[in-house]
Amino acid sequence: MQSIYLVGFMGCGKTTVGKELAKRLNRKFIDLDEEIVIQTGDQIPSLFEKFGESGFRDIETETLKSMSSKGAVISTGGGIIIRDENIRLMKETGMMFYLESPIEILFERIHSDSNRPNAVNRSLKELTELFLSRESLYKKANFHISTNGLTPIEVSEEIINCLNYSKGGDSRGM
Repeated sequence: MQSIYLVGFMGCGKTTVGKELAKRLNRKFIDLDEEIVIQTGDQIPSLFEKFGESGFRDIETETLKSMSSKGAVISTGGGIIIRDENIRLMKETGMMFYLESPIEILFERIHSDSNRPNAVNRSLKELTELFLSRESLYKKANFHISTNGLTPIEVSEEIINCLNYSKGGDSRGM
């Protein structure tokens, strides 16, 4: 059974949607950031502080590799896509779903969250620049789901519709 990977910028709802989707599909849910905390015994901001972003991304990639064969619904961190090897692994072992949300909504959700070291205390302009630098990488996902105005249940239903539509094919703009 292939894994289902939820990708997108911080605050787009990957964890919330992932839990709902896993419940509906009767699959295990894995939050990759939570798994990193369990495996390292350290919080994400602390890992960024100790190892820098590059060191954290090394840990993230190794954790992704260890989880990719589980056939689970996996909520990834917002920066997982900055490494080509991670995109390749997710596509080889499952289906990627990009949860698209407007940056203005994401900013309101994340700019003061101390658990998000790449977001806390950044301006809308700074977060927009980070978002735009990653957007084309998110769009490498098999499916794109606009979450704007949808509940987590509705987003989950959209993902299930995509899974039913294509049993492993590549489709854009769904």
